[in-house]
Amino acid sequence: MRFTQRLMVSDVVLPKAWLMVLALGLFVQLTGLLFNSDGSRYATQTYLLLFVPALVLFLWQRLSLHTWSQVPGVFFLCLLAWVLLSGLLNPGSSNGAVYWLKIALLILLYVFAVACLVRHKRAFTWLLVAVTATAVVFAWLTLYYQFGVLDKPVSYRALRYARLHELGWRGLADLKNPIIAGLYYGVFAVLLTYLLVGFKVRAWQAALLVMGMSGLLAYILFTASRGAWFATAAGGLATLLLFPNVKSRTLIGLGCLMVVVVASLFWPEIQYEQRRGVSGRDLIWGNWADRLPEFWLMGAGAGADLIFNFPNSSLGFLHAHSLYLQLWYEYGIVGFSLFVLLLLSLLWKGWQCRAEPLARLGLALLVLAMVAMVSDVYAIFHRPSPYWVLFWFPVGILLGVSRRDGRECLEPSVQEKPENDSLTLT
Repeated sequence: MRFTQRLMVSDVVLPKAWLMVLALGLFVQLTGLLFNSDGSRYATQTYLLLFVPALVLFLWQRLSLHTWSQVPGVFFLCLLAWVLLSGLLNPGSSNGAVYWLKIALLILLYVFAVACLVRHKRAFTWLLVAVTATAVVFAWLTLYYQFGVLDKPVSYRALRYARLHELGWRGLADLKNPIIAGLYYGVFAVLLTYLLVGFKVRAWQAALLVMGMSGLLAYILFTASRGAWFATAAGGLATLLLFPNVKSRTLIGLGCLMVVVVASLFWPEIQYEQRRGVSGRDLIWGNWADRLPEFWLMGAGAGADLIFNFPNSSLGFLHAHSLYLQLWYEYGIVGFSLFVLLLLSLLWKGWQCRAEPLARLGLALLVLAMVAMVSDVYAIFHRPSPYWVLFWFPVGILLGVSRRDGRECLEPSVQEKPENDSLTLT
């Protein structure tokens, strides 16, 4: 399978003004939840600064057909089309066709905007630096305010039942749920790892990156979200393996040593987590399997709730606690198959293009998302949210990445040996 770049000159080189507009809009979408205590304000900023400019650029580039003509682009469009059909024709859908048309258009424009900026490597890299620095600042501010100002205890028992998910001051950086918070900051942990091992950095820059990573990992740890722990570890390890150099090998060694030390120091807590198992998810998944004959073919409808109540308890849930199962429940075998094909095609393209550093970053972020979606993430077809950062952001990266000289993305052994990007962070 070959992924070729069929771009006109006008599609490759965007004016600096457009790059600034796209970068600002994506910065607001990626980090706006940290600055805004009001969700409607965040939505307004995202619409005006990202979606409106992206729509104008989308029409100017004549629907950007080159982006969708590649195999992952075809599966992406087919998946959006199936979501629209489900919203229109399936009586179990939670909203009407107009709503799902809006959601599909927003996702299309978002992925398009990311793909466009990815083709301008330097501009996209500085966007990554800006959003990662912002996330690091908020992670450290949260740790300082929660444990320094509010003086919350740092014991395992206290942290297990008062899980971190907000800064705690004036509604800033309130992600509503510790699982969402852990996965959201996990994305930036992978981005920071990429900046550390994918670029030539000076000693003081490396020290700042390590300090930033410490804040992000501490925040993720204190969310007590095992899904976020495993997903971040998988994404980080994928990044290190995809950028083989002295720094990455050193970090892998230090990581293995840290795992051994932590396991020996916190063995009772690890045993407790093991006894907790999947926190009742096995019952939810079993209920999904029991009801499979009801929805396996066409699905229960776009946005339909999978209602489950625990036996002898008033506690209930509205989704499958696994995005893979939830998508099958909502969109049937066709929608689920299209989603899996999209993932596989993106992985294949990223692997074929792995001589490009951003392709390897996209792969690492997609690995993080794929692990997270096993036990967490309730929806990706909805309004802009942290889950867009988790899933649609790497989709946009992998759809946009290509060789800048217009040649095919070949195996590195045929094309060239992957090397660290020559751009230095100064």
